[in-house]
Amino acid sequence: MTAFTRRTFGKLLASSALFAAAPKALFAANDTPAKGGIVRIVMALEPATQVEILQNAGGAGVGARVVEGLVTEALDRSIQPQLATSWEASDDGLTHTFHLREGVKWHDGTPFTSADVAHTYTFLKEIHPRRRATFKNLESIDDSDPLKVVLKFSKPAPALLPALNANSAPIVPKHLYEGTDPRTNPYNAKPIGTGPYIFREWVRGSHTLLERNPDYWEADRPHLDTVIIRYIPDAVTRLAAFEAGEIDVGYSTPVPIGELARFKESSDFKLSTDGYALGGGLNQIFFNLRFEPFQKLEVRQAVAHAIDIDAFIAKVWQGYAVPSPTAIVPSMTQFHDDSLKPYAYDKALAEKLLDEAGYPRGADGTRFVVRFTANPFMSQVIDGANFVRSALAEIGIRAEIALYDHPTYIKKLYTEGAFDLDIQVLANGYDPTDGIQRGYHSSSIKEGLAWSNHSHYSNPAVDRIFDEAAFEVDPQKRRALYVELQQILYRDLPAVNLVAYQPVTVSRSLLRDHIIDQQSASTSFAEAWIADGGA
Repeated sequence: MTAFTRRTFGKLLASSALFAAAPKALFAANDTPAKGGIVRIVMALEPATQVEILQNAGGAGVGARVVEGLVTEALDRSIQPQLATSWEASDDGLTHTFHLREGVKWHDGTPFTSADVAHTYTFLKEIHPRRRATFKNLESIDDSDPLKVVLKFSKPAPALLPALNANSAPIVPKHLYEGTDPRTNPYNAKPIGTGPYIFREWVRGSHTLLERNPDYWEADRPHLDTVIIRYIPDAVTRLAAFEAGEIDVGYSTPVPIGELARFKESSDFKLSTDGYALGGGLNQIFFNLRFEPFQKLEVRQAVAHAIDIDAFIAKVWQGYAVPSPTAIVPSMTQFHDDSLKPYAYDKALAEKLLDEAGYPRGADGTRFVVRFTANPFMSQVIDGANFVRSALAEIGIRAEIALYDHPTYIKKLYTEGAFDLDIQVLANGYDPTDGIQRGYHSSSIKEGLAWSNHSHYSNPAVDRIFDEAAFEVDPQKRRALYVELQQILYRDLPAVNLVAYQPVTVSRSLLRDHIIDQQSASTSFAEAWIADGGA
């Protein structure tokens, strides 16, 4: 294990040398992985907590590099073992049994057992905005065998397995969380996990340092000595860091999107769109339905008709997006309703709808003013806010953009409700129960809960569909329910769904095997290694 002084570590952060502190002897030739080296990841947002048991109201935490799940999902979407080696379900779909990996230890040396799984899932059911739906009908957990955990449901859970990865349901140690409020447990900021890297430090506003776990359960893994995660909120600054050789990999389009073409042409870098299938990235505009003008459907329709989706894709997303007029993105083919098309771009119709709704232009041409917030997670969302502001100005709505850092953004929207219009990237996730339900089910109207139903939309028919589809095991019946859901949401218009965007990972060409599953920025780096650059 590498030991760093503060002076040495500072040099690594500032170094312009590719894969700093990795001598040539550590590089691998002929595509054969070898040990050693340091890789620097860049994140746009610093996480509010390093363990995603709360569904981070910020950037990705340490992820599967430190804290693992029962399973992971491979690039081909197959479910693969992680802390569980095998599993089976009863014929009625109510009982799910997981056989756990033997000999796994937490980073503090304590054995990992089924009690850790049971304790984690019990509190995730109560506090996690996505797992509340997953575990809604979870009646009991049998952890009497330390190497087997049995989940018993009152109704089938057809989308259970993809929910049990490190990003969605990370397992944390019972002996450090029992008797505490998991939301404020200090180990959320200094995680003890079972993963291939051990957490060493988190310097807020700067970086997180991880070092190789010499006792990892998978023999001869990981290959790297050290992973440094740097937090750089500005896209132009991240671009400069890549160009200066200070960063080795970044996720979710880490550089200004207009620069991707240049990176694609360079032999020093690789671009990849792999690893994002579980995200289902959707860019949409949510209405605050407590704001009087947006309580009228005609006004919401006017906003939809004011936006030129083709121009939005070309100017904001530089072509890395496709129209997605429904709440379920096109890539989720088993549920997406492709009969629904974007609201036609028609400024004259938008103006007519606003006039009929009782909002004529005033003397200065303005009909009303809205507080317009934007999720700072991606620079493209900010660009999108400016695009939409201009579009709304043309129909007489003055949108005043309020930009916040991520923690303030979360508080303003989900605690204070201090917005009228919000441009968002509320992702679909692996299943509608994962990413979509939280945004529209009336039970998700919860003050202070990030990524919940902040528009305050409530429709009993929508609630019924979500509740029925969550445990419907027949694929055709499940699809029919979600098609009905999309049609209702399309008519009610609590949100204008704009585009499904394609995130891009930018990495140095010498970094290999770092994209091995669908965990994107939370991937484990257990297989990552550094190739021989010939220097």
